[in-house]
Amino acid sequence: MFEPDGHNDSFGTQESQPPPPISEIAALKMRPFAFALLSLAGIFFLYQVVGGGLTLLIFGEAVTKENVEWMRLSTMLAQILFLLFPTLVLMKMQHGTFSSVVPRRIPRPSEVVLALVGVFSLEQVMEGYLFFQDKIPLPESLRPFIEQIRRMIEETYRLLVQAHSVPELFFVILVVALTPAICEELLFRGLIQKNITLATSKKSGYILAGIIFGLYHVNPFLIAPLIALGIFFGFLMYRSETILVPMLAHFTNNVVSILGTYYESDVKDPGTVSMFNSLSEYSSTFVLSTMVGFAIIFLISMYFYFQTTSGLHSSENAVSHA
Repeated sequence: MFEPDGHNDSFGTQESQPPPPISEIAALKMRPFAFALLSLAGIFFLYQVVGGGLTLLIFGEAVTKENVEWMRLSTMLAQILFLLFPTLVLMKMQHGTFSSVVPRRIPRPSEVVLALVGVFSLEQVMEGYLFFQDKIPLPESLRPFIEQIRRMIEETYRLLVQAHSVPELFFVILVVALTPAICEELLFRGLIQKNITLATSKKSGYILAGIIFGLYHVNPFLIAPLIALGIFFGFLMYRSETILVPMLAHFTNNVVSILGTYYESDVKDPGTVSMFNSLSEYSSTFVLSTMVGFAIIFLISMYFYFQTTSGLHSSENAVSHA
């Protein structure tokens, strides 16, 4: 992908970038990369071990129709108590202010529309990827074990995401879409991406933070789509210079998934959005051509997104011209 002025500025391309101000790094309480790693370890322990352990003790190990409402509530509270609050505390400790970590510039409508087109088309590409991933042959000795884990994860997601009434739908959107869009974006696109960027570069910052985002969800069956989404959300943060755009993209990604399960009760995987009820009904050629089509839409939307946000990166363009 290329900048409108002809300078290559794709996801993985290296180019000269102005280093962060020395005063900004000097004001930090701890070296940024080490701080990012320690923050991730601490919040992972709080959210997965403490939060997950409390949920396990109170409600048991399985999500059922009888306890699903309490599981949803505990999930939302865990995100607020063990993701959001520690993130805000760590931001204040390391940077002193929130504004330098999570800029809140109001994006233009065109930025938002292009970002949402991008996230939807990327999701369809990843849905096609999952179709082909499911065709990878597994060793016979491991297949029953892996399939059991897969079914358990899918059933848990289905129960948490599926709503049977409009009031329940709004509650699911609050728990599964709005809360993660705020809490996870402040952690990954705010605290983590900022500190990795200060330690490396802007592009390394959003790529590494996106990879960590995918791994952090601890879902081996969706690891590639989650990493792709994480890098994309980080890219939106980098280009837009506001936390609001990745928050909106994250929220939209999740809410469309929820609506898909609400209107189509037989969706195979509530963790993804698909235009089909089941891709297994289609041929590999059809799925591949659909992936290519959505990939083209994604690239076109990102080309225009570059144009829309080019004015925010005039200093980087000046460095690349030098």
